[in-house]
Parts: sequence; structure tokens; C-alpha cells
Amino acid sequence: MIGAILFDLDETLILDHPVSVHTLWNCAYYAASWYSLDLEALVEAAGEQATRLWKTSPVYGYTQRIGHSAGEGLWARYADTGIPEIARLHEWAKSYRVAVWRDALAEQDVADEALCEALADRFFNERRVYPRYGEVDALLEALSPHYKLGIVTNGVPDLQQDKLEGCGLLHRFQAAVISGVVDIGKPERGIFEHVCKQLDVAPEDCVMVGDNPERDVAGAINAGMRSVLVNRGFKDPDPRYWPSLEVRNLLEMLPWLDTLA
Repeated sequence: MIGAILFDLDETLILDHPVSVHTLWNCAYYAASWYSLDLEALVEAAGEQATRLWKTSPVYGYTQRIGHSAGEGLWARYADTGIPEIARLHEWAKSYRVAVWRDALAEQDVADEALCEALADRFFNERRVYPRYGEVDALLEALSPHYKLGIVTNGVPDLQQDKLEGCGLLHRFQAAVISGVVDIGKPERGIFEHVCKQLDVAPEDCVMVGDNPERDVAGAINAGMRSVLVNRGFKDPDPRYWPSLEVRNLLEMLPWLDTLA
């Protein structure tokens, strides 16, 4: 019998990639008030340069292990400097953010350090919105009377906590585990066991819901859980990790959950 439903956060409960792209476009519009630019090319270049430069991070292996991305590095505060890897990111991140725009603008023969710094600051500040997917409120309303609810999210502590508080959903959940806090990232079994202990449920009595086959579905399989893959159109299903159910809208999982009761 299913006792708990566990959720990924980014691109499962809240929009992430679309908001980051929107913020890149806002930055590009701002840059175009300084120079005549190909805006689409600038947005694309900024994303590509972020991915390239992120791999030069002094703790890139750590970011991969806890699931912290290049795009998130553009706006994480890295406040938890008691964690050595976070402290190093705190020292490195400002130069990284400026370099992203420096290299992206250089593709259009623009060299302006003041503009690069302004764009880095603009993205850092403007990215802080956390919209929910449209079906989330109705889904949680339907689930709350019948199941314990938990969140299992990858990322650095302060950024994921900001998201959890900013989206206004934290009070709906009995447990929320952040990989950067417990130093274990999805798909490792340990992070799932951690949230199960908090909820006092066995892994086999849980369903994991997420958008990432390699992190969420594979992690659920490793932990002995059923899984639901929500396909938001950003990640293709992975034939190595078949979910128990695939949906495009989270409400589609409700009839399936009824069959497990």
C-alpha cells in the first residue's frame, strides 16, 4: 500500500528552465540598449558559454554529484560557506558570471566589462521567481488527505531553500530533503532513504515523481520505489530507466494511484 508520494522540485512542481530562458532574454534586451545586437544569438551564446565555463569550476565534480547546474550557478548566493565546496563556489562564481557574458558578447565583437558586470548582476537579481506548474495546487489538494508528501531535490542548500519558500508550497509537505544539505544527490539511494526516515515509511511504500529519468526514475529504481515520470518536454525518456507511469500533466497520475490503493 502506498503511504507517501515524493516529488522532485524543478520542472516537476515549479518551472525552472523556462524562467531562466526568460531571464536571459530580459538581459539580452537590456544589452541591446547599449549596442545593436542579434538577441537570439546572444541568448544562445550565453547558455553555451555558461555550460562550457561551468566545467572549469574548481568543484565541478561536486556540482555534478549533488545536481547543481551551470544555469543555477548564475544566481545561487552560496551562503552556506561552512561547506568547503560551497565556499569555493562563493569565491569563484562572480568571475564565472561575468565571464559568461564577456564570452557571449565577444561572439558579436563587443567588449565592454561594465556591461558584462551589469548583465551578471541583472540575471542574479531578476531570476528570483518561482512559478508553479498549473496543475500543482489541485494535485496536492487531492493527495494531501491520503498520503504523506515529501520533496527530494538536488542542488545547493540556499538556492533550493529559496525555491521551496518562494513557491509557497513548503507547508504542504511533511519532509523536504536537499542534496547539498545531506551531501547525497539523486540518483543515489541514500537521499531516498533519508526522506523515508523523515516520513517514517518504507521505500517500497513510496512513489517518486519527477521529470529527470537519470536522476528521479533511476533513483527510484535504486531505492525500490515506484516512479512517475512527468514529461515537460525538456528531457527525453531514457530506455535504461522505465518509470512505472509516464504523464504530461501531474493530475494524470491520480487514477493510477487509485489502482494501487
